Amino acid sequence: MISALALIAALQSTAVADRLETLTFTADRACTSNGAWCVGLVKEIRDGEQVVRPILRTPDALPSQAGGGDDAVAYFKPWSRLVRLADGGVLAGVQVETSSMYSGGGGQATELRLYRLDARGDAGLSPVLTVPIGAELTIRACFSEADMKQRAGACHDEYGFEAQLTATGEAGALPVLDYVTTATAFPRGVSRSEDSLEKPPLTSADLVIANDPKCSFTRRFTFDAAAGEYRPDSALPDCSDYTVP
Repeated sequence: MISALALIAALQSTAVADRLETLTFTADRACTSNGAWCVGLVKEIRDGEQVVRPILRTPDALPSQAGGGDDAVAYFKPWSRLVRLADGGVLAGVQVETSSMYSGGGGQATELRLYRLDARGDAGLSPVLTVPIGAELTIRACFSEADMKQRAGACHDEYGFEAQLTATGEAGALPVLDYVTTATAFPRGVSRSEDSLEKPPLTSADLVIANDPKCSFTRRFTFDAAAGEYRPDSALPDCSDYTVP
């Protein structure tokens, strides 16, 4: 077991102005630049379901069950960032990667589950924030020569989603988190909820990557102590067309 005082001293010794530190992946863990501390993963079964949480330890103290793994539905790995807290704890995350393949296309998406870890390096039972941070999808759109003509030769719809999370503010014990997303679609005007072949034919001017203003947005999250989780300054839109494979 890590000494709480030792962990507090180590984490506070190199405070980062923007509250985020980039970690380096080494095998199944993500470690600080000096290699002194690593975020690994622990798995457990709770109410019949697998739960994966992060832990912070010295490299030789990570338990054998820590690390990434595949449960046939999702792949888990530590988030490559770390937020240091004034009490000696940290915010550390689990990246959950899912994928789906289908005729003529497929997609993959990554969700971040952010946990608050105490000064011993142990996470709470539930994440304090869960948000999508990346996705790429390709969907077949042509099934005949007529379709190819109507689509101006662009026979696949492509969707992309990227998100950046930063921790530059301060609000009580936990930092404020800024969440900035960009969603794109190719060709311009396509949507997973609509049949593009029922729309007017595409032209060469449509063969561009276009931002979706609905799902390209900025939100500020602050920690709600009563709820035990981060809450946004306004509701997030439904962007499942981009974030669910």
